[in-house]
Amino acid sequence: MTRRQAVGITIALAFCIALFAGLIYFIRADRAEKRAAILKNPGYATGIITRVRRYKSRRVSVRYTVGGVEHLLRARVSRNFLRTHAKGDTTAVIYAKSDPANAILKARLRSSRN
Repeated sequence: MTRRQAVGITIALAFCIALFAGLIYFIRADRAEKRAAILKNPGYATGIITRVRRYKSRRVSVRYTVGGVEHLLRARVSRNFLRTHAKGDTTAVIYAKSDPANAILKARLRSSRN
């Protein structure tokens, strides 16, 4: 490998790392913005767990209704949540009154890692 190739590979690697870091930053900023919108003017609903996924990433799908309109929320959950909840159970959902499709699980809100 020549010196020119080594420099090119180093620059490409640095660019990829910077791109990946920027992507992570914008994803986290978007999540924080959505969370802030929900907490600014929250609404509360009871949702029904329609799907539980225990492999790969633990997720649940929850259907909740606001103003006669049904919404679907898919959220990552903890193992502890899955131990205490199953398909067909109800769970609390907190949504933004300005946009009821923007919601989080109340159990997820308690988590500081969100």
